[in-house]
Amino acid sequence: MIKDSEITTLMIEGEEKTAIRLGMKEESLPGHIFQGEKIDSLIIKDGEVRNIRYTAIHNEGEKRYIYFDKMRLYSLEHLFTTHRKNALKIVRNIAIGLEGAKKDFLNLETGVFPLYRIYIYEDDGAFLLSPDIGDVLSLLRTPEERVSEVNALIRRDSEDNYRLIAEMGELLYYAVAGSLPYISDDVRKYKYQEFPLSSSLDILGEDLEEKTLGFINLILHAKRQEMRDIMGNKSPAKALSWFITRTEMLTWNLGERTEEDKELITQSAEFKTFSEKAYSGAKRNTFFRKKGTIITVVVIVAALVGAFLYDYISNLLAPPISAGEDQEGVIMSFYDAQNNLMSDNMMSAVKGADVPQEMEVTNLFVTSRMRMAYEVYNPVVNAEDWIEDGMPSIPTTFIVYGVTDITLERVDEDTIEAHSVWYTPYSESGETVNDATDTTNPTYFMLFKNNVTQVFDFTWNERGWWNITRAEITEFDQVDSIKVEYIMNEDTPAPSAD
Repeated sequence: MIKDSEITTLMIEGEEKTAIRLGMKEESLPGHIFQGEKIDSLIIKDGEVRNIRYTAIHNEGEKRYIYFDKMRLYSLEHLFTTHRKNALKIVRNIAIGLEGAKKDFLNLETGVFPLYRIYIYEDDGAFLLSPDIGDVLSLLRTPEERVSEVNALIRRDSEDNYRLIAEMGELLYYAVAGSLPYISDDVRKYKYQEFPLSSSLDILGEDLEEKTLGFINLILHAKRQEMRDIMGNKSPAKALSWFITRTEMLTWNLGERTEEDKELITQSAEFKTFSEKAYSGAKRNTFFRKKGTIITVVVIVAALVGAFLYDYISNLLAPPISAGEDQEGVIMSFYDAQNNLMSDNMMSAVKGADVPQEMEVTNLFVTSRMRMAYEVYNPVVNAEDWIEDGMPSIPTTFIVYGVTDITLERVDEDTIEAHSVWYTPYSESGETVNDATDTTNPTYFMLFKNNVTQVFDFTWNERGWWNITRAEITEFDQVDSIKVEYIMNEDTPAPSAD
């Protein structure tokens, strides 16, 4: 974050001006940055936005400044200190300014708005620095400053259009706890599990209104599907309307603190325990990300003892195809593998659970590959593709199979109920694939539509992904049977009487 020392008052031609330091005078800057028309910065106060332009560049001693007509600016560090009692109002003003800003002003190359472009304005307003001056500051920031003002705001598992909302939540977190939630490198490497706000409040001897605390935690812990629901189809800036609307009625009941109060948190036993856990978790995750050398050794040893052992070890160590996904993403990956008859991919994240459709998928896969080997075609038509094509007739000996219309309903933190429609070439009542009278030259087959409910339980694997530990089908109701006509295709002849 910009420090107070980077904001100053200069006396220029007998008038006081508010100045922001751009670095040292000897530091060279691209000449084109200050050419052409100046770009407005924004002041947001009580939800009203107005434009302001800098006056000029000025050298004072060994330092270079850009200055404006006199106004009162404060660094964002004051969200925890002198301006903490009105932090929610300030962050709302920031969000209002960003929501109404043009795309060129936002310049969201990283998905977040750099903290070195955000200041607190007098009377709990916000000041957003123009992108051209922001570019200059970007060039002059140290690597450590770039991490704290940009990188530490970005969760790698967040949706791009959700990142500005997440940033507003992180600023509110800062106002409560005096630090950004993911400022620690260990925290970022260890699943972005920040020090709980409730713990910070307990250490400081404070209470934050429950709805407000829950709102901040909701923003920080939203799953990908929740992010999509929150942001809808809006652009990153326009998605902030969700944040602005929902913070309008929240209560903020925290008072001012001092810089020393930050140490009450960081020096506490709870924070030290948390830091040790984050360090250990980060170390484990780093090990698995950098285990290429170990795998190389395993490959060499496996090659010496035979291909079978190599395949076994490789499959055992390999992460599932859904690694990196949240729980909802794992389920969608699971069903995608089922639709594509890829039983290995379907089962890759399953640990210690029976999967009712595993044998079915395996049998269809073997059948399809045998047909492809002998007759050069795959006889299994994906149900979703077939429906999108208007449910047409299909070549003789083909079948339709697959899962469609998937909806997910969260039961609790580690349980999700999946509702879907399965199209299968068999019936629970015993009807067969081909129900035609002339089985030597069939003209149609029966396709069965089933409503299915499958319950998934999850456990977090310390190697860094979710495992499915339960995949129970709790409902399987046949709701329709569909007569699908065959068409004759010279490349797919009807089966012989044998």
